[in-house]
Amino acid sequence: MIEKLKENWFVVLVAAILIAAVGYYTYDTNKGKLPGKKVDGKDVVASIGDTNYFADDLYLELYGDESSASSAGTQVLFSYFERAVVDAAISVDDEMKTQIATAVTSVKQSYAGQEATLLTQLQAAGYSSLDDLEAYFTHYYKMQKLIGDAYAEDLENLFTPIYEEKKPRVVSHILVKISDFDNITEEEQAKLDAVDKALADGEDFAEVAKEYSDDGSASDGGNLGYMDADTNFVSEFKEAALAAEKGVVTDWIRTEYGYHKILVTETDKEALMNDESIRDDIYAAIESANPDLNAQIIWEAGQKLGVEFANENVENAIKSYLGIEDEE
Repeated sequence: MIEKLKENWFVVLVAAILIAAVGYYTYDTNKGKLPGKKVDGKDVVASIGDTNYFADDLYLELYGDESSASSAGTQVLFSYFERAVVDAAISVDDEMKTQIATAVTSVKQSYAGQEATLLTQLQAAGYSSLDDLEAYFTHYYKMQKLIGDAYAEDLENLFTPIYEEKKPRVVSHILVKISDFDNITEEEQAKLDAVDKALADGEDFAEVAKEYSDDGSASDGGNLGYMDADTNFVSEFKEAALAAEKGVVTDWIRTEYGYHKILVTETDKEALMNDESIRDDIYAAIESANPDLNAQIIWEAGQKLGVEFANENVENAIKSYLGIEDEE
């Protein structure tokens, strides 16, 4: 695989602005390169209708005088680099096959009768037809695996600054909706009183939430999962949740939705890192706090694979895009 990747590296990377602009190119995820095709001895990187686009021509579209690339072109280069590296670095196991098949089926069902919209979205992501839906999700789940493995390997170092600065925690709540705070109905007041009594009597918070909460989380015992200082909750709720002590139910907190009782169920760093149910949320927090990290992971994966660039300008353009400096 990697030898084939090296052989075709130039062809993979030089399909540039012209193809990206019209949104049509094909990608063979099984080979880690664009499908091979030659016309008059020249490499074809894409065909649109009856028109062939050649590697040499597209290289000039990208670089012009062969010395510098446009910012848009460099983004396209990195996209190609990313796809090729991820495809070579990660294998599809049975679990991933199931994820891919489930995602493809779900999307096809969701877009039944709206195939033109789905095709437009696929093209915007760099795919050429509805047949590429499986390729899209194959790349997506391979990427998730590559990034997730890198995060897991360095989780302590990545999560510690977030833990120290953003007060991450797991939160549950009970919501009683109030239609008019100036005229609380007898029914609304009765529910508020029932929640207070149940909790005062020592009933489990999750069970009280299942019985009385008006929020969609009621079926899960009011569990909202992971949150931190950056979570997009209404300000009154977020401030109260961040100030709450673990295991202590808050007083009623008023928001635009009604009155909430809040319970913080976990704040311990090790417990948070080991909780698989919030792993994706922690990874999202890490990504948000380190906007360049994923690109760096892709670059490092390429280095481990022994990727060789057929042209120094291409390598330098990608390094510049990533902010990578050559070691002295």
